[in-house]
Amino acid sequence: MISVAIADDSPFTCKLLASYVEDGGECRVVGLAHDAQSTIELIRRETPDVLTLDLQMPGGDGLDLLRLLADEPPVSIVVISGVTRLAAATTLKALELGAVDFILKYSPDAPISRASLRREIIAKVKAAAAAHPARRATPAAAPVAVQAPVPSRATTRAVTPPDAAGVVIIGASTGGPSAIGELVTQLPADFAAPCVIVQHLPASFTAPFAAQLKRRAKVPVRVAEEGDRLEAGLVLVAPGAMHLLIKPDGRVHLQAPAAKDFYRPSIDIAMASAAEAYGASAIGVVLTGIGNDGSEGLKQIRDAGGEGFVQDVASCIVPSMPERALQHAGADVVGSPERIGQVLSSRRKPS
Repeated sequence: MISVAIADDSPFTCKLLASYVEDGGECRVVGLAHDAQSTIELIRRETPDVLTLDLQMPGGDGLDLLRLLADEPPVSIVVISGVTRLAAATTLKALELGAVDFILKYSPDAPISRASLRREIIAKVKAAAAAHPARRATPAAAPVAVQAPVPSRATTRAVTPPDAAGVVIIGASTGGPSAIGELVTQLPADFAAPCVIVQHLPASFTAPFAAQLKRRAKVPVRVAEEGDRLEAGLVLVAPGAMHLLIKPDGRVHLQAPAAKDFYRPSIDIAMASAAEAYGASAIGVVLTGIGNDGSEGLKQIRDAGGEGFVQDVASCIVPSMPERALQHAGADVVGSPERIGQVLSSRRKPS
């Protein structure tokens, strides 16, 4: 049984979340808190597996509370986020500070039903309970583990890439914003390859996420737009809720997802298009996350003769995406996001 604490300034919201969390019988709510101090006391008293946390509560700033919780009994935190750009930026900062995941607040005009929201809350609480929020990337000096190429590559296809430097597709889900930041900060200002980031995020989060990366990176970062041409050293972030494909001429095409598409944006779709356009010059990177998105795309890149990088399980918040990628596609290199970034950083523009 997963023990869950709920912190929100609204007693009504606390009770509603509690009813959602306990639906299905796998989780038990051990307490409710309505301000920062009572949240800390609740964590100390009940030592829950998971805390759902509204960052807007009386008695202190939500991000300050997250910093304080780092010194309390270990707990996996799922942030309850608003949908505004400011709320998105705050939530992304919370993920940097150690929150495992987030859930958007329900609103009557939101494109999600209460039933879907209930399922999402239960799924994310269960995933958070199994996550490893205290894990950190392995030290920079640690060697990069090289994975035997199993499953083996298919016959390499001869493809004339639109850019000899290739392209790097970086895919992530839960825990991804922090992992991607660790990787991208390792890329030098003269990095030779264009990069595309596919992070599972709502549409309202994409611009704040790109801005957050831009502040930390030595390379330019911005949200991808229809028709963008991939350029050496430019990092493009796939818009939330849109698939990003790379066309044979090296330009970006944004595609609305089908109703049946579970992952939005899809890492598999972006990687498959890179394999088709760039062949052996394509590089796929699968980082932390829930599910199996990226495993088929990485296989297609490696089947085309390109390289596959996968985050090591020890540094993942949630390891299922890297595990599935290794099982289905294999990898050329396995390492922490920081180490993967260091290996990629050797690809520099000619002086």
